[in-house]
Amino acid sequence: MSKLNVAVIYGGRSPEHEVAIITALQVMQNLDQDKYEVTPVYITKTGDWIMGNNRFLIPESYQDLGKLVSGTKRLSIFPPRSLPNIDVAFPIFHGSFGEDGTVQGLLEMQNLPYAGSGVLASSLGMDKILQKQVFAASNLPQVKHFQFYRNRLPKSVPLRYPLYVKPANGGSSIGTTKVHSPKELKDALEVASCYDRKIIVEESAENFKEINVSVLGNSGSQLRTSVCEQPVPSKDILTFADKYESGSKSSLPAGRQGMASAKRLVPAPIHPTTAQKIARLAKTAYLSLDCSGLARVDFLVSQDEKTIYINEINTIPGSLAFYLWEASGLKFPRLLDEVINLALARHQDSQKTTYTFPNNLLASLGQTLKGSKLKG
Repeated sequence: MSKLNVAVIYGGRSPEHEVAIITALQVMQNLDQDKYEVTPVYITKTGDWIMGNNRFLIPESYQDLGKLVSGTKRLSIFPPRSLPNIDVAFPIFHGSFGEDGTVQGLLEMQNLPYAGSGVLASSLGMDKILQKQVFAASNLPQVKHFQFYRNRLPKSVPLRYPLYVKPANGGSSIGTTKVHSPKELKDALEVASCYDRKIIVEESAENFKEINVSVLGNSGSQLRTSVCEQPVPSKDILTFADKYESGSKSSLPAGRQGMASAKRLVPAPIHPTTAQKIARLAKTAYLSLDCSGLARVDFLVSQDEKTIYINEINTIPGSLAFYLWEASGLKFPRLLDEVINLALARHQDSQKTTYTFPNNLLASLGQTLKGSKLKG
């Protein structure tokens, strides 16, 4: 049986560049070597595409990124296909220029199967403002919020403190601040505006707990949900350090750190009926954005579990939320098998769509335009 050639594409021009490397290493180390030939395709912080070699599979190599890419082959990213002998791509990005639909669009142009959500779902999953508008249309409950552009920042907001101020397009809590008074608002808005031109301000659901769940499948087909988790923040907000640095001294192997090493309760200590309701809401959110492959959906739940708000969806979650699926009985290598199979199934379905239309519109173009000029 021949192996599938999988290109794991990762890194990118994003504040979450290092997080993407960690997730990509986890994927590359857990892809079944009996089934797949793995080709690392690393995108540097300046946007260069690098065809990786075996050094790119070793976590310690990334301690010096300049040395890692020295002497490597740069790729042209433009069609015709720049990724030779690739059966399926596995995009692993967190943040801008990768998680947001940009790389997915390039792969669509090359008619190459790829794991995860498509262009639109990835874009909506990245933009917290547009995402919330879609969720509202699907009647998903949310906290009160407002959005602003950084060239028109407000001096006050019609919301009840405390508030969360976030870049609309971002993740890993980078640029996110919790503010308790109007005096703190100005600085928080300026911090968020460093990371995006759009800023969202939300009311804090005080004393609520964060509960997350993962969804697996392609919209339009059967969807599955994992067990729920409850992350345990060290402060008011689940920080970048909580998510990724708390495991720096962990006994976990390098390929299983990252989000997997953060403090969390799995399964979450919630009532079974609450978990079932969260699973239903997560599937609704997933379908509303037309997601594919895998995502993690984050919720806020009151202490009495009577009130549930959807927070956001992550179309490429840190660590691919493999720890939630392992707790659900699905080991990481098998989870990757399923994500790749879903990618191939979605691509096969896309081939049923007609993208051209035969016609004679240009047959008499010279005669039709004789004596006239084409106007731009």
